[in-house]
Amino acid sequence: MVFFNKKIKKKILAILIAYLFLINPGFSQNTKTLDEIDLLRADLTVISDKNSPNYIKTKQKLNKLIKQSKIEYSYEYRLEDIKRLMAEQKFNSAVYEINSLIEENYNLSVCYELLADIKIKANADIKSAANCYKLSIQNNPDNISALYKLAKLYLREKRNILGIETLKTTIEKTENKELLENIEDIVKNKIRPQNRYEANNLYEALGNIYFKLNREDDCYYAFLKAIQLNPSDIFLKYHLADLFYENNHNNDAIVMYDSILADNPTDTQIRVSKAKSLGKTGNLLSANKEYLMVLSKYPNSNQAKYGIFKIYENKMSPDKILEKIYSEDKTFQVNSKECRKFAKFLAQMNDNNGSMMFNSYADKLDKIELEKIAIQKTKEQQIKKEKELKEKKEIAKKEDKKDIAKNIAQKPTKKENPTQKELVNDNKKVIQKDLNLKKQQKELQDKKAKEEKIQQEKIKQAKAKKEKEEREYQKRAIKAERQKAIAKDPKNYQKYKIQLDKYLKMNPKDVQIYTAIANTYKLMGEPTSAIINYKEALKIDPVNSDLYYNLGLTYLELNSAQTAKAHLSRAINLDKNNEKAINLLKFVNQKIITQTLNLAYGEYEKKNYIKALSILDKGTKEYPLSAQMFYYRALVYDAMNRNGAQIIDLQKAIELDPSYYMAYYQLGRAYEKIDDERSALVAYERFLSIEPDEKELIEEIQKKVISLGDKYY
Repeated sequence: MVFFNKKIKKKILAILIAYLFLINPGFSQNTKTLDEIDLLRADLTVISDKNSPNYIKTKQKLNKLIKQSKIEYSYEYRLEDIKRLMAEQKFNSAVYEINSLIEENYNLSVCYELLADIKIKANADIKSAANCYKLSIQNNPDNISALYKLAKLYLREKRNILGIETLKTTIEKTENKELLENIEDIVKNKIRPQNRYEANNLYEALGNIYFKLNREDDCYYAFLKAIQLNPSDIFLKYHLADLFYENNHNNDAIVMYDSILADNPTDTQIRVSKAKSLGKTGNLLSANKEYLMVLSKYPNSNQAKYGIFKIYENKMSPDKILEKIYSEDKTFQVNSKECRKFAKFLAQMNDNNGSMMFNSYADKLDKIELEKIAIQKTKEQQIKKEKELKEKKEIAKKEDKKDIAKNIAQKPTKKENPTQKELVNDNKKVIQKDLNLKKQQKELQDKKAKEEKIQQEKIKQAKAKKEKEEREYQKRAIKAERQKAIAKDPKNYQKYKIQLDKYLKMNPKDVQIYTAIANTYKLMGEPTSAIINYKEALKIDPVNSDLYYNLGLTYLELNSAQTAKAHLSRAINLDKNNEKAINLLKFVNQKIITQTLNLAYGEYEKKNYIKALSILDKGTKEYPLSAQMFYYRALVYDAMNRNGAQIIDLQKAIELDPSYYMAYYQLGRAYEKIDDERSALVAYERFLSIEPDEKELIEEIQKKVISLGDKYY
């Protein structure tokens, strides 16, 4: 949005009004009609009861007059007409039109911004104006005009912290040179910082402005001043280092990265950035060392792998590059599979030349491997032939021995050879032993089969018992539901019963008939009978997503949230576009989450922390994307003085929901408990930037921020 000075604005408004008179015949008829319309709109604004005869009569008169004057009463026209009314200071008339557009849900961001402008001009209602600007931004976070006006409003009310933060957001979102220069003037000349914290943020804001205006030297100076005021501001240092890197001031960038790493040696992202800067200066060995330090902590770091590849690309063969990347992994072996895997990774990094190089090397390795396999196969075939020849010779020898033994056996002997008798006995023993072993194996098999049969029978009996209990429960439930439904609305019950009897008489019953029966039972107030018939329909059509949705909805009516969830999940698995099931599952999940949190909080209030923790542990596993689960578990950890676990859970809650302002508040308290006041300050700043509604809490945190800001800035 373009920002103009007051004189230019007045000229544009005059042209706009003249244009409206040209394009709208109703206005060109006479000024009296226009004034009447404006007066009626003003009257409607001050009548609080919209159902009163006076309001209705005035509204009818207004509509009649608009129709007679032949005004093109479109949304676009009404929005432009509001600006005319504001220029003529007919604020009540303008408010009526704005509220009408808001009720009709038209361009809410612009409407709330105009409403805020009127509240400031008409009655200086700063609080209401601020709320309207917030609503404008809420409906369109990129409404730069509303952001800028809200920032100026905060500064006007001496709420410097919020004002500066909102200005920083405006700077981040805009590319408008004139606006950036206006903000520069405000930051440099119209804000008096109350402490080092505010001064640091003002210099940071200036740095961002100069960066967008391409004023390089001014940008560096502003950021360096901000860092001097707060040497521990890692984010600001990182931002400045990146600016140095982007503008090829690589040595300056390395100095800044080293400054960050001195306090945060485990920050791998900083190491990657430092390695890139080292690479650009030609210090490849140091860059490689930084990348390897990253890989030692995060072996799957894509940035580090790609960084090492770029260092040695065209300097080493692919196998040597891979050995460099995986030097810490003693089990790693270069082969075609690993080369193709890395080629795929390079393709994902949009490095097609590198990908082709590794694929070509993989082809080369495959060719070498195939040659090895062919040589090995030839050797194996030779060994096989030699073995077969040896076996044939052995068989021939055995045949010769048999012939000799046969000739000896045919000669008459007076006395049996004792050695032969012993051999026969040994054979008998072996045969008997085999028979005994087979008998034992059969006995074991029979025993196992018998046990399995008994177990199956037990399962069958248990299943039958469960089914019987379920049928009995269903009978009782159906009876109770029927009595309740008849007592509640006997007339409607009988009407649905007539329709139900028609469906029940239809044979054979298909999916549609069973579904109709189930739906009718639901209307009659008999959900259990409805479930039975939905399940009958599913037997015919087991992949019907809508049937699972209906079952989920019915189980929800019976307060069986977990069962409802299971059926709704099945419905979505069968049809990813089943919007009804998707929306209902969200509701069911939130219901289960709320039940879990209430249960855990009940135990928490009783100081049964172990039990509360157990409930929330299960909850976080079942709902790993629920910020509430992690937040409430953090509260339990807080009560148990487990500060480290509390901080981890609060960080997770913020990761899942960055607008969870109470998580920032609790995180700040947790950091204070472990004497990490700098981290607490960052958490409290984020809390204030979200602007929660708790006035007392805001005042408390503002005091903390100023106190900690004085200490660390």
